[in-house]
Amino acid sequence: MKKLSNGKLIGLLLALCLIYFVVDFTGSKSKSKSLRTELVEIDTAKVSQITVEAPGNKKVQLDKVKGEWELTLDNGKKVVASPSAVDNALYALLSIKPSRMATKSEAKWKDYQVDSAGTRVRVYEGSNNTLDLVIGRFGMEGQRAYHTFVRLFEDKEVYVAKDFMGFSVSSDASAYRDQVLARIKKDSVAAITFNYPADSSFRLERIGGAWQANGSPADSAAVAKYLGGLGYVNGKEFMDDEKELTVPVMSATVDMNDGQTILFDAYQKEGDWVFHSSDNELGYFKDAAILDKVFVGLSELR
Repeated sequence: MKKLSNGKLIGLLLALCLIYFVVDFTGSKSKSKSLRTELVEIDTAKVSQITVEAPGNKKVQLDKVKGEWELTLDNGKKVVASPSAVDNALYALLSIKPSRMATKSEAKWKDYQVDSAGTRVRVYEGSNNTLDLVIGRFGMEGQRAYHTFVRLFEDKEVYVAKDFMGFSVSSDASAYRDQVLARIKKDSVAAITFNYPADSSFRLERIGGAWQANGSPADSAAVAKYLGGLGYVNGKEFMDDEKELTVPVMSATVDMNDGQTILFDAYQKEGDWVFHSSDNELGYFKDAAILDKVFVGLSELR
């Protein structure tokens, strides 16, 4: 058998290396074309509008007007949006990282709910539509890992976005509003005057180190529980026709140790309770749970 010279061996080795690098380079290039490394590229400081549309005619429209976020309701009314809620939605979108491709076939969109059953999110920076995304089915991997299927609206490819929850970009308008009716620190309360119909009004006040209700000792545990509940009074169901409200049926005036006052008003409209507080001037809430949390009777504190 004829032996190859050293020169020929070196030449063969160089040829094999060249083939390897060509295959590796073109393979990587092909792979990069088929699997995106980034789906969401937005500059949060430049975002001017966000729309979220989901099945069932659910639509959210958020616009940045003079540096403040504004939410357009279904009835056309514009209200102030919560900046933190908008930021959370944008950060959730930025967290989307494709871990793998689920399919390239449009016929499979329905399986992953990235067709008309998905939630379409559009983000604008000025007049530029910088993101048009469909958020589809949520899935679990074991007990802790999770993912959501997503698709860029103009593309056929469906990707798996690991550790992304689709519902973190809500299509519910109330999710982008200030849901806090009031936040009151129990140790900062000096007295509360409950103005009720007929002769059921009374005053709860701290005298010395003890609480009294209408001049008689109050149950300290009951008072502590009630005041603790005022630490976070919130609601998700809003009433946006506040001009139809007339005179409150009852109210509660909270006097703070620093001299400030927080006023709760309770209205009735067509049999429903509507609540408002001076701690959130813009919000009128219809959540029934607020009634028992704020407006207690004298007997409950003794």
